[in-house]
Amino acid sequence: MQRLGTRNGAVGRGGHGGCGLALLGIALLAWTGVAQAELRKVESVGIHGIREASRGREIPRDQAIGAAIWEGVSRVALELMGESVPDESGPSPSEDTVASLRETLGDDLLPYTRGFRILEDKGEVPALFAEQDDVRTEYVVVVEVVVDADRVGAALERAGLVEGALGPGSGGGASIRLELVGLSHFPAYAEVVKALEGAMGATRVVPIEFSPERQVLEVEGPFGVERLAQRLEALDRSGLSLTTVSEDVAGRRLQMRGLWAPVLAVPDPAAEGSPGASSGLE
Repeated sequence: MQRLGTRNGAVGRGGHGGCGLALLGIALLAWTGVAQAELRKVESVGIHGIREASRGREIPRDQAIGAAIWEGVSRVALELMGESVPDESGPSPSEDTVASLRETLGDDLLPYTRGFRILEDKGEVPALFAEQDDVRTEYVVVVEVVVDADRVGAALERAGLVEGALGPGSGGGASIRLELVGLSHFPAYAEVVKALEGAMGATRVVPIEFSPERQVLEVEGPFGVERLAQRLEALDRSGLSLTTVSEDVAGRRLQMRGLWAPVLAVPDPAAEGSPGASSGLE
């Protein structure tokens, strides 16, 4: 049976809020599929050489999976940089390029992935190309890695390895962490996302997490924290109002409190079916 690994072990955290929050949880999953970033599925092979002296102190399978995830993420990065990837014809990337990628992406690759799936677990096999004398076997897995190309591109831009990987209006790939509190109904949340992706010109809106009375979004667009706060406070939506709780310009974080009080339609006494009105069946 194939195992699925994801960045977020749980989408919701439970709590109170009744039907409104239940609908919010269901709709958030659907909305994620619409608002998600560019995702690329990459099939990669992870190989971990097993040193005899390290047996019992590491889990070779996990090490091989980690190697496969690195292979998948780095392949997308190389494509964005216009470099040849290892499984294509042409020269392999230089050691300096690989070192730059290692430094840019770091050791924690989870922010650049949305999940992985083991396609084949070959287990421990004789080592074909051992670089160390005490490595006689290696663990091999074939993994499908789901890579967030936008996040990889943003990291490459910040490091100066590419220019404009995210396209015009992306704000240099720098995202703003927007936290909404006080909105416990999906229609209110949906109005905020619709406004961000519409008139406000956000190039990327990704739901990160939610819990009762709190939703967190990652937003990219042609605005900074202060300008985004101003636009959200000026948002003209019936029954919805947002006020700024805190701004962290340097940390690119914004917390806003929302109030959702939609105006209910008042029944017209003269309308069909109301008391005293003609049924029209006479």
